[in-house]
Amino acid sequence: MSLNARDRDPTVDPGTDFYRFANGGWLDTNPIPAGYGSWGSFEEISTRNELVLGDILERAADAPESDLERMLGDHFASGLDLGAIESAGIDAIRPFLDAIASLGASTELMELLPLLHRSGFFGFFGWDVTPDHDDASRNLLWLAQAGLGLPDRDSYTSTSAAGEALRAAYVDHVAAQLRNVGSGGTDADRLAADVLVLETRLAELHFTAEQRRDPDLNLNRHDRDQLASLAPALDLPSYLDALGAGAASTVNVQNPALFAGLTDVLTTTDVGTIRAYLTFHVVMTLADALPTAFDDESFSFYGRRIRGQQEQHQRTKRVIDAVTADMGEALSQRFVAETFPPSAKVRAERMVEAIIDEMRRSIDSRTWMGEETRALGHAKLDAIGVKIGYPDRWRSWEGLLVDRTTYAANRLRATEFEITRQLDKLDRPVDRTEWEMPPHAVNAYYHPTRNEIVFPAGILQPPMFDAGADDAVNFGGIGTVIAHEITHGFDDQGRRFDADGAFRDWWTADDQAHFTELADRLAAQFDGYTVIDDIHVNGRLTLGENIADLGGVSLAQRAHARVSAGAPPVDGLTPAQRFFIANATLWRANLSDEYQRTLAQVDPHSPRRLRVLGPLANLTSFQEAFALPDDAPMLRPTDERIEIW
Repeated sequence: MSLNARDRDPTVDPGTDFYRFANGGWLDTNPIPAGYGSWGSFEEISTRNELVLGDILERAADAPESDLERMLGDHFASGLDLGAIESAGIDAIRPFLDAIASLGASTELMELLPLLHRSGFFGFFGWDVTPDHDDASRNLLWLAQAGLGLPDRDSYTSTSAAGEALRAAYVDHVAAQLRNVGSGGTDADRLAADVLVLETRLAELHFTAEQRRDPDLNLNRHDRDQLASLAPALDLPSYLDALGAGAASTVNVQNPALFAGLTDVLTTTDVGTIRAYLTFHVVMTLADALPTAFDDESFSFYGRRIRGQQEQHQRTKRVIDAVTADMGEALSQRFVAETFPPSAKVRAERMVEAIIDEMRRSIDSRTWMGEETRALGHAKLDAIGVKIGYPDRWRSWEGLLVDRTTYAANRLRATEFEITRQLDKLDRPVDRTEWEMPPHAVNAYYHPTRNEIVFPAGILQPPMFDAGADDAVNFGGIGTVIAHEITHGFDDQGRRFDADGAFRDWWTADDQAHFTELADRLAAQFDGYTVIDDIHVNGRLTLGENIADLGGVSLAQRAHARVSAGAPPVDGLTPAQRFFIANATLWRANLSDEYQRTLAQVDPHSPRRLRVLGPLANLTSFQEAFALPDDAPMLRPTDERIEIW
């Protein structure tokens, strides 16, 4: 793997716009394909991976070599059989629609919700099972915000013309889906408008995207008595029993105000509106597996309006995505065998070791950090678990029924199978070998209560990573991702969990104040950036990711400088220059205007171009690599530069 000079724009001064300098040629020759809302390095890797996944699934459909392959092949084939999907109609969701239609009063809702929630239809609220934030060896049930059809709380409260237009389009969409399912008849438009009113009232009870990042707001343990008194009319302990969560003696309530206010919402909303709301959410959840009328209508709103896509993805890709959601780890077993040799894992492990060592040096060199916090920081770093490529032990799919008859039924059974698996965790210790995403995913993560970093085989692919490439390209690529995830353990949220994954204050008051001052300055820096038109970056919403981006490129650059000392230039570029160019190529992307507006509202990550420009504006090592003057437009003044890790 090498850096392609044609991808750059040599007419641009690297000190003026390094993102354009590194990526301009690529940006000009890679418009967004019609089926996408964005197109960049991540989408390129995903598309290449999907060619492998599609081939695996086609072979499994034609000539499976095991029962697991037969299941994968049958699921894939059922998703491509449009004739069978049309013939099946809404049979798969009919029992749920009938149950909703029989709802006689809002007071009966809590008897219905366990049935819907057990199948993944999360009306009014939802739930999840995670390691306990007080004791990461055990599992904890969360009752969480859910049940909105628009992207976020602010979609309902925005007073802008764009916000009003989005809500009007949403009402039309809800009405169309109600008509498709035969619900509402001539009253569909009125019911859809009432659904918007109901969801607006729910949204007003929700935390904002920024508030959802605050552990102090979101970690609220309730025992069963406290849960019962939180919303007496809802009888939440009985809901848990009916759901199958009877083993939960305590529960984390993400947003107590939502549940405290839900009774008033329900008792003052007409039951016909509640039925229409639940009906729509059942259809919305499974629209891609239903006949064309449902699928096309869903794409018209969520694809075109929300993501800015001009046309649907090819059916094959969409079914691969569905199989990934339903049986991802099973599909990953085949993917890993074909794309991720042991040598790649060894190379990645060595990079992780080098960057963890650099983080160790960073903790030692923080002049604002006292010795007490420093020692506990080392303890946390030393305890970080590392997962690379794929699990040591693959999960079992025994008990899941998949066949070729009905795609929607396969999707429902897979959801119910996973929900049962999650609920069964409640009376078992945390499985430390478990992965939160399938190993063919083009992604990575840090898990605060597990205190672990995870890098799936799917992201360990060119241009992110190449086991045969030079250090500059790999450290500038996947190395910055590795360092980014390590830094998440020490960002504004992650730093509040200790070495064992417990949520507790292990920083001294002085060290917290010093860290917060630096974080506040970074938030202010990103507040000043514009996404599109007059929409600014939300520096608080994106703070954790911005800290990790800044730490990621800083740590990876310093680690690379150590391992590349004395390395010669390549194609006229020094190792340091190649490092920074490789990093910029990670974030190259063209995005539709609609998608940029949506992401600015809900995404905790900054826009991709600012994931280059924002961190590098603070780095003296970047300035030195390209011999930039102090007053280069892209650089912050030397006395205003921010270094956290």
